[in-house]
Amino acid sequence: MTTAQEVVAYAKSKLNQKVTVPTNPYGGQCVAFIDHIVQHFSNKNLAYTNAIDCLKKAKSQGLEVIYNNPNDVNLIPKAGDFFVMSSVASNGVDYGHIGVVVSADTKGMTTLEQNIDGYSDKNRNGINDQLEIGGGGYVRNNKRSYAGVTGWFRLPYDNKPKPTTSTGAINHNGEIYSSLTTHFNPNVMYSSLSKGVTGYSRMKIDRIVIHHNMTTDKNIAMQTWYESSKNWTSAHYEIADNEIWGCVGEQHSAFHSGDSTMNRRSIGIEHVNSTWGPDWKISEATYKSSAKLIADICKRYNIPIDAKHIIPHKHVSATECPGGIDMAKLIKMAQEVSKGGTVAKPATTQKPSGSFRVKVSVNDLNIRKSPSLKAGKKGFIKKGVYTITETTWVDGYEWGKLKSGAGWIALKYTSRL
Repeated sequence: MTTAQEVVAYAKSKLNQKVTVPTNPYGGQCVAFIDHIVQHFSNKNLAYTNAIDCLKKAKSQGLEVIYNNPNDVNLIPKAGDFFVMSSVASNGVDYGHIGVVVSADTKGMTTLEQNIDGYSDKNRNGINDQLEIGGGGYVRNNKRSYAGVTGWFRLPYDNKPKPTTSTGAINHNGEIYSSLTTHFNPNVMYSSLSKGVTGYSRMKIDRIVIHHNMTTDKNIAMQTWYESSKNWTSAHYEIADNEIWGCVGEQHSAFHSGDSTMNRRSIGIEHVNSTWGPDWKISEATYKSSAKLIADICKRYNIPIDAKHIIPHKHVSATECPGGIDMAKLIKMAQEVSKGGTVAKPATTQKPSGSFRVKVSVNDLNIRKSPSLKAGKKGFIKKGVYTITETTWVDGYEWGKLKSGAGWIALKYTSRL
């Protein structure tokens, strides 16, 4: 079974070529390029189908089809998907248009397409004008919004890691990741492989730089690292509750520290937040996943697990990153894993050293009978300042017990004073 990365790489190899297949007599058309890829990687084909009909054709052959919903901004294609859009030719017929997605975010997508300029026959000789002038009939890079996109389809991709003989590491489509990696983001992210990047060749890896996302949504965080974002930032890994996402292979430099030399000698690990600012905390489950990854990386690269080699982003650049991540705690947990132990489970409830106050700035924060999303509600808490006497982590949230005895509230929606 193929992977999305392999499809994108193969499509890129056809740049500036006129691509067709035996079942398509019209070389250079947009659908011929996609039909070529589909036939190359599967036993499916688009036969000869107008681009506008490709979603229907793909569905009839058992391929996964996703129809676009303009009202859902989070519904976006993935790298390796084939998008279909409406495109009316000069003769008034909607033949549609099709291409392959290289990367995508909520604003649009970068693509590879053939015959971008569409069909026209102004001299009425029955030949596409673009093919006659040698323009539109070649595979080219392009950028698009989602205007006119009716949907997209994909091959049955395999995104599971491929094991190698390397202890603690795996080779996933030519990229080296920790064997602990649970997911892979298929989108093309900024790295030393990006077009136009020079001077970022890898040095001996002897540092791990710790970051936080500054958001509680890991997907939003990772989207900012896509080449299509133009942000020129990225990281090797994204950590969430019980998830380790591979983003940039360890053998490449990612753009995470703000310093080119540090980027070349380090591995950047980002963490999704469990609370918003000003605390910017991460959950216990995220600490545990990160500690395991750090221990694995340090073992493979012979990096000491200490504060000199596991460093916060703010020690490299002028930034508040990594927010509320407790570096001493994270390093200690990684040391425990390295010694062959397991990371201790957090206590069910912990009493802080003294009570503390929080400010509630929302009107509809539930008071729960116990610290859980499943617990019964005891009404809402009003805006104001309240005292917390105990805290605990349950259901991915940190909960605080109100001094009044009224119940528990989710501290994610408060700010500590």
